[in-house]
Amino acid sequence: MKDLFAQSIEIGSLKEAKKMILENLRSFEKLFNCSPACMSLTTPERRYVKVNDKFLGRFGYSKTEVIGFTSSQVGILDPQESEKVGALLKEKGKLQNDMVLCRTKTGELVYTLSSIEKIEIAGKTYFLSSFLDMTKIIEQQQVIEQQHKEILDSINYARLIQNSILPSQDQIEEILPESFVLAKPKNIVSGDFYWIKKLDDKIFVSACDCTGHGVPGALISIVGYKLLSKFTGEYRFSKPAEILNQLNKEFTSAVQKISNNEIKDGMDIALCTINKLSMTMEYAGAYNPIYLVRNGELMKLKVDKIPVHLFTSYSGQEFNNYEIKIEPGDCVYLFSDGYADQFGGPDGKKFQYKQFQKLILEVHQLPMQQQKEIFDKTIEEWRNESGEEQTDDMLVVGFKI
Repeated sequence: MKDLFAQSIEIGSLKEAKKMILENLRSFEKLFNCSPACMSLTTPERRYVKVNDKFLGRFGYSKTEVIGFTSSQVGILDPQESEKVGALLKEKGKLQNDMVLCRTKTGELVYTLSSIEKIEIAGKTYFLSSFLDMTKIIEQQQVIEQQHKEILDSINYARLIQNSILPSQDQIEEILPESFVLAKPKNIVSGDFYWIKKLDDKIFVSACDCTGHGVPGALISIVGYKLLSKFTGEYRFSKPAEILNQLNKEFTSAVQKISNNEIKDGMDIALCTINKLSMTMEYAGAYNPIYLVRNGELMKLKVDKIPVHLFTSYSGQEFNNYEIKIEPGDCVYLFSDGYADQFGGPDGKKFQYKQFQKLILEVHQLPMQQQKEIFDKTIEEWRNESGEEQTDDMLVVGFKI
């Protein structure tokens, strides 16, 4: 504001002009003193000329300790902060809602939202400053940020635990030399998990999708992974259907120990066992199908429309065991629904299974690692085309016989 008391109306006499100036001064004085912000008026050299009671009360000084001194001399601004304010005033000529760190007489830090404007009073130039105390808000924000960091650190550590349980890339390649695993959690840890194990002449491969994602899904995934290992290692189960049936029974037993209420969660699974001596593949599934590509044609191996009921009463439904002859060069794909259900593209729609199947046919003859890269790149480009967030955990497991 060029002149606080500039008027566009014509003043008829010096007496009227003086009256107008006095009225404006009184209005300014009232606004200055009653403001809820800490107010100050300083010279161009930034020496205090006037401060309001809010200013004195918040910073703990008397008028005699402030008037005639600069903020650095009083101790309200540290030299570094004073230099920052001076640089902003030199560059922009003012401050407008800038964060300035001040200090009270007792040394308490005060976070202020500050505005400083150049004004003229009776032909003299001054800086009018207002400081809104944001300390409580900033401190609350810092508490929230610290809590967020601690939660994030815990989840990241949980990811390390989850990853340590799953087979490593070297372990996977030792069992399935031509294979890949594309695992894309939605929120650091995942409710999707894969299980790959060799036992005698059989290789077990499974893609599992637990209800939900994030921490709840990850906790269930660890339980599921341990149970699958228990059934083949301790119980010596070898048929996919009996493994899935036992999963239902084990979780039914677990619910009686932890709760009287039913927790309506589920697990969708595609599970197969490969016997390279007999060149057969047995498989079973809870909703998730299995794709097998042979001679450029994709076969959808249908499974049962029964979920693994986690922590709910055992329904008595049994999974069916299926068997198919396999041939060298066959490519097998197991997956969760996260990939096909991802929103994106030009219209923000789902990727869909038909497009997923088409992509598989386009890439199945490429090396497995290259296939993984194409699957990853394709879904990311699809998601980013319409700026969508990742919808769910994603898991795709592929291997060649």
